[in-house]
Amino acid sequence: MVIQVLVTAISLFVVGKAATAYVHKRIRIPAFVIWALFWVAIIVVVWQPNLTDRLAALLQVGRGADAVFYLSLVVIFYLLFRIYIRFERIDSHITTLVREIAILNKRVDDTKK
Repeated sequence: MVIQVLVTAISLFVVGKAATAYVHKRIRIPAFVIWALFWVAIIVVVWQPNLTDRLAALLQVGRGADAVFYLSLVVIFYLLFRIYIRFERIDSHITTLVREIAILNKRVDDTKK
């Protein structure tokens, strides 16, 4: 019971943080909805753990907790991959910008001489 209350409190706190981020326009509505649904799903699973057993049966995994763990790992690695790709793209854009700025600065310096 203590873990259920603790997880619910943390989940509601995170949903509140997401709502604040949306109000202050740091995230858009689709991101807010996805995060809110994710944390509400966590609350539901904490209070109805038999739902994970149904998921486990569907995936042919022994226990519900195992199914959640495996799916969580897949999602985490997918998100890490997406973050890696985004960082690579940002790095490429920064490199291009730095080169263009250097070329422009060189041209300005050459015209001053």
